[in-house]
Amino acid sequence: MDVIKSMQVFKQVAQSKSFTGAADKLNIVPSAVSRQINELEHWLGRRLIHRTTRSLHLTRDGKEYLLRMEEILNHIDYLKADSHATGQLTGRVKITTPVMVGQQDISKVIGRFKAEHPKVDIVLRLDNRSVNIVEEGYDIAIRSGVLTDSNLYAKKVSEISFKTVVSRDYFSHNPAINSPFDLNEHNCIVNTALSTSKRWNFMIGGGIKAVKIDGTLESNDAFCILEFAKYGNGVAQLPAQYVQQGIQKGELIEILSEHALAPTPISLIYPSNRLLSRTTKALIDAIVKYYETI
Repeated sequence: MDVIKSMQVFKQVAQSKSFTGAADKLNIVPSAVSRQINELEHWLGRRLIHRTTRSLHLTRDGKEYLLRMEEILNHIDYLKADSHATGQLTGRVKITTPVMVGQQDISKVIGRFKAEHPKVDIVLRLDNRSVNIVEEGYDIAIRSGVLTDSNLYAKKVSEISFKTVVSRDYFSHNPAINSPFDLNEHNCIVNTALSTSKRWNFMIGGGIKAVKIDGTLESNDAFCILEFAKYGNGVAQLPAQYVQQGIQKGELIEILSEHALAPTPISLIYPSNRLLSRTTKALIDAIVKYYETI
């Protein structure tokens, strides 16, 4: 039995959540995946996966062993990469970022990085949800807000601020918005990609308060919301990077600026207990350098 190979198969099954999906990723037949898992479970003396005809999920032992196996496999990848330190960068890096950050920033970094290091495999996932980077096998994540998980290392690379805007036409033909609470009387464009889609935060009376909003237009994409606002369809609250050009061109007007929140940090994070491969380190350095120059 090749223990390392079986660990790699188990890790892929956990990520794919199916034997067939893992087989496709590993370019082997499903029966080979099943055999590797059975051998690994027999070798460990533990049931790692609970299987039914319709679903597959890790047992408690499976979840615990997955974390340990990932550490072992990461150490092996690190040693392999380090042994070829004078050669080209190789290996695989999996990274997750919020949609906006991935579209505007990280896609540029990865495009340049991949062109310089063609033997590196990179998986980029854009996702606004809170991702468990350890359980889902990510090497790097970009996240906004304050980090609370002590098992992760975080380095602030940038920050994001939000602006509340309307088009000139909407501003001219609708009641004035002098307070966040005036938004109750206005059509607000809802961003369904956010968990707080119908609550916008403002500084009111020296503290942060959530104001309920609603409207007749919803989208999970900030670029769509920006276009809706430009056409006078209502009030939008978007990252400053999205609306700055429209404000400068006179297409949009910022409102309630005196109630805007302080900028939120954007951090690069990775597991603090994981040895980083030379390739992962190089991509981290490229991301940090990018943000230092913009």
